[in-house]
Amino acid sequence: MKVGILINPKHGHTMRAYSELVEIIRRSHTRYRSATTTKQWPGVEQASKLLDWGADLIVILGGDGTLRVSAPVLASANVPVLIIPTGTANVLSRHLGIRSTRQALQLVQKYLDSPFAPRCEVPVNVADCFTEAGPRREHFLSLAGIGGDARAVSGRTRLPTGLGWGILGYAYGAGRALFAPLISAHLTTPQSSGPPRQSPGGHAAPGADSDSQPNELPLETTTANYVWSVMASKTARPAGPIPVFDRARPTAAKFELLAVELSTTKPGDRLGEWALIGWSCVNRRPAAHAAMHYWQGTEASITLDDPAPVQLDGDLIGDCRRLDLRAGTTALTIITAN
Repeated sequence: MKVGILINPKHGHTMRAYSELVEIIRRSHTRYRSATTTKQWPGVEQASKLLDWGADLIVILGGDGTLRVSAPVLASANVPVLIIPTGTANVLSRHLGIRSTRQALQLVQKYLDSPFAPRCEVPVNVADCFTEAGPRREHFLSLAGIGGDARAVSGRTRLPTGLGWGILGYAYGAGRALFAPLISAHLTTPQSSGPPRQSPGGHAAPGADSDSQPNELPLETTTANYVWSVMASKTARPAGPIPVFDRARPTAAKFELLAVELSTTKPGDRLGEWALIGWSCVNRRPAAHAAMHYWQGTEASITLDDPAPVQLDGDLIGDCRRLDLRAGTTALTIITAN
């Protein structure tokens, strides 16, 4: 067996985990090769070189961003991936039951002893982002968002000097984004997505990929709304312990989509509205609040009157006037604990 190791060295504990990983691999007398990501080369080229070397297993030391960037090439190669979660949020690994580097390292040891380990297939989803510079194709695994959700990610880049990054950065960005302006969005979904879920107040929610350049989607139903954000998720808890998407699963064929239609722009009223939404989520009934409009589907297109930021798996993509989303038909094979 050959083990390829893809390392994102952004966090200090990544290299400590790498040292332990190498010791485990050496004890098993397994050949390995390592590649480190950089800001300029975030993972695609390194993953490709590890595959060209003949890796039978790719171990990723990093977070959701490293997985997102390398996922298309790894899925195409049909080589199993094992995640050692050393990123900031580690949303996907948490939802797959891999909650610590210690647990992941133990999983490496078990796999090297016997490669017949449990695994799951996680679709690699497609996002076509239409920016001022032109169309841009990206991929994601857990969550896509446009508007306030993405402003929470962009807000962490403006964290005051000296306060650091990590979870603090996300919290700072999220706090600023709560009061983000509403955006005029035209939400378009194919008829095959099925009827939208209804909120208790009677409000209706707005209604196969390739790696070629973005194309027009065969979409049939369009609704115009003023929204705080529109999101498509494959994970139930993308922002921490509170469940937001109760039907979302990383291995699911469909997205759970959410349009957040806040009713006020006044800071005090907005804060009260968020408090009620949070209470609904804590009680595992997020759709009970009239602002939370959910539906499921494999495709969606969001067109805006003015550009707004887009985030994919916690990576800020930039401002877009339109975002087309497709659930993936290729999948990443990930080794799991059970």
